[in-house]
Formats: sequence, structure tokens, C-alpha cells
Amino acid sequence: MILQALIMILAFSVAGLLTQAAITELTDVAVRREVIGEANSLVEEWRKKGAAHLPLTIQKRTRLWRGFEYNIATPTGGWIAGDRRLVLSAPGWRTVQADKTVKILTYTQRLPDGTWLSVGQDLAVERRQLDAVARSLWISGGAGVLIALGASYLLARRTWRRIDQLAQTAAKVSSGNLNVRAPVRQTRETDEVDDLARAFNGMLDRVGRLVAQVRQVTTDVAHDMRTPLTRVRHRLERLEEAAKGDPALSAGVRRIDADLSEILRTFDAMLQLAEIESADRDMVGADLAEIAGRVGEAYRPDIECSGRRLILNLRPAPVAGEVELLSQMVANLLENALRHTPVGATMTLSVDQGGGRSRLVLSDDGPGVPAHLRAAALAPFGRLEASRNKPGSGLGLSIVAAVAARHGAKLDLGDARPGLIVSAVFPVHAEKAVIA
Repeated sequence: MILQALIMILAFSVAGLLTQAAITELTDVAVRREVIGEANSLVEEWRKKGAAHLPLTIQKRTRLWRGFEYNIATPTGGWIAGDRRLVLSAPGWRTVQADKTVKILTYTQRLPDGTWLSVGQDLAVERRQLDAVARSLWISGGAGVLIALGASYLLARRTWRRIDQLAQTAAKVSSGNLNVRAPVRQTRETDEVDDLARAFNGMLDRVGRLVAQVRQVTTDVAHDMRTPLTRVRHRLERLEEAAKGDPALSAGVRRIDADLSEILRTFDAMLQLAEIESADRDMVGADLAEIAGRVGEAYRPDIECSGRRLILNLRPAPVAGEVELLSQMVANLLENALRHTPVGATMTLSVDQGGGRSRLVLSDDGPGVPAHLRAAALAPFGRLEASRNKPGSGLGLSIVAAVAARHGAKLDLGDARPGLIVSAVFPVHAEKAVIA
């Protein structure tokens, strides 16, 4: 540790000497550039307003003290105006020793009428900068010792930070996001944390493949079962036609047909859910209010015919998404409310924007969902005990959750007091959410 401190002090000393030399050179160049610029401005003043006005300009600038010293002399070197210490009658750069402590770097040039114009700047600024560098070196040397002593702590902290990143990745996985991976350093030399991250990522790859296989099996089963069930349904239709003279048989056929229809709807929902979760399509800019309004108006006749009421409160809200999926999301929310609210219930569909977010909210004054059952209501085939005997696949809100996750939206179920309130908050991606 002491050796590290000594090495750092030596390194700072060498760096300080090099820095001092560089600052000296840069300061000289900067001073010369500023002096030339000031002289050019006075020459321009002389050209515009004449030689008689130049002494007044110099007096004014000297009084305001813009950091420069000035002098005007006759063609023979006689003083006209400005600082008498700068009376020079030869063009070019000079360093004038004004007194024991003041050195002025001066540039002199002859004006077209023969007058000598001198502009200079005190080099004390350079000395102050060099003194500041020296102080900085002492401070840096002390700081170097502290840095060397704290190096071990910083290295340990870096390791703990990497472990924390691994823990954050695990937390995202536990919340259902299997697409994240733990960061691994791309270096030749690895340590135990890198090995742990690779093993963790390998496990996630394996889990992802298993989930994909299960999803594929579910999709295949849904596809395979739809065909024979559809054939059975067609046969039932023919049987119902033949059983018109037997009311009991005809009623039984209709009940069987209704059950088959429900099974087919469940398979359709399963296929749709699998498609949403595996889709990888481009997002486009759209207005969430326009989508919600269009779907809401399409469902309004069914809602009103059922004895319920729909209120639309829509304000423009840009969103980057897939219009078809967003429309399906709104439709599923309305169907869920229509299925689980009593006659006379009121549904309110709202869309607004604020804080860089677009928000879709559907609330009703029905029975609602208890807080401890809301997570289950969003799970596939999640159905509450009160709705077990009602039509439905138990996938409506699961599809809503899948669409929300597909768009990076935060979906929440809450208490409307009374009733259920479902909110989806979408991020607004400025580069994509431009409404076409």
C-alpha cells in the first residue's frame, strides 16, 4: 500500500511538470491571440471613425479595464494616449518590464497614417495559473495517497456492485421476464463473479427453451384439437337440423354445441396468447384514445342492450404499439367487465397522457376483485370462484396482461370503490410514438 502511494506521488510530480510546461505554452499562445484580436478591433475602429476618435476609444477601454494595456504614439515615437510605459516605435512583439512585478507582453503595429498602436496584457495571469498548478500538484499528491489507501475498498465495492447487478437480474427473472441476462465482462481474465453470471445465464437459456417448448406444445394441442372439434360441431349442426321434431333432443344438441363453442373460444384464446407472447413485430405510432374510442363505440350497442352503460372519457395519448393488439386489449377489458358486472352497472373507459406516459383506464361499479386474488385473475385460466359457472375461458385478462407486457406497459388492478379499476400505463417512446 505504501509503495502504491509513493508511485502515485511520483506520477503526479512528473505529470505536474509536464502540465506546467503545457500550460505555459498554451497561455502564451492564448495571450497572443487575445492581444492580436484586441489590436485588430482598434484598427477596425480607426478605419470606421478616424484617427481622432481612437484616443477616446482607448481612454474608454482603459477606464473600463478589459484586461489590456494600450498606447498610441506618433510616427516619431511621441506619446499620444494610453499607457506611457508602452511607447514603442518598432513593430512586433516585446515584453515590457513595467516595474519590478509587472511584465506586459506587447504587440506593436503601424497604422496606415504612420501612427504606432501598441496593445499588451499583463503576464501576471500566467503566473497565477502556474501557482494554481503548483497548488493543485500538492493537493493531488495528498489525494493520491488517499486514493491508494482506498483502492482496496473500491475494488471490493466494484465486486459487490457486480453481484448486485446479478441480484437485480434474478429479481427480473422472478417477476416473469426470461429475456434478461446477467452482465459478463468480455475480458480474457475472468473471476468467480463472471463464472457465476455465465452459469446463471446458461440456466436462463435452458429455462427459456423449456418454456418455449411448453408454449409450442400448448399451441400444437390447440391447433390439433380445433380441427376435430370443428368437425364435431358441424355434425351437431346437421343433427340439430334432423332433431327439429324432438324438442328434448334439439335442446340437448344446442347445449352440447354451446359447450363446444366455449371450448373452441378457449383454444382460440390460447393460440392468441401464444402468438402475443412470441410475436416480434415493429411498433408504430398510434393514438391510444382513437383506438379505445373505436373499440368502445363498437361494443356500445351490446353493452347498452345488456342494460349496462358505457362512458368514454378520451384525450389524445400517443403510444408506440401494435394497433391490432391494443384494440384486442381494450376489447378484452370491455368483455370482462360486461361478463362480470350486474345489469345496471356503469363502465368508464378513460385515456389520457401525463408525465411522459399514456394511460388507459377501465373502471366499473360491479363486485370488483379482492386484493389477494388480483394476481390470480391475471394468470392464464385464472378464474375467481364466483365466475366458475359463467361462460369464459379464463384467458381474457391474461391476454390483456400479455399485450401490456408486449408494449412495456404497467398493468394494475385496483379497487374502484365499488367495482374494479384496471389501468395500463404505457411509456411514450418519442422516436416511435408520433401519431401518423
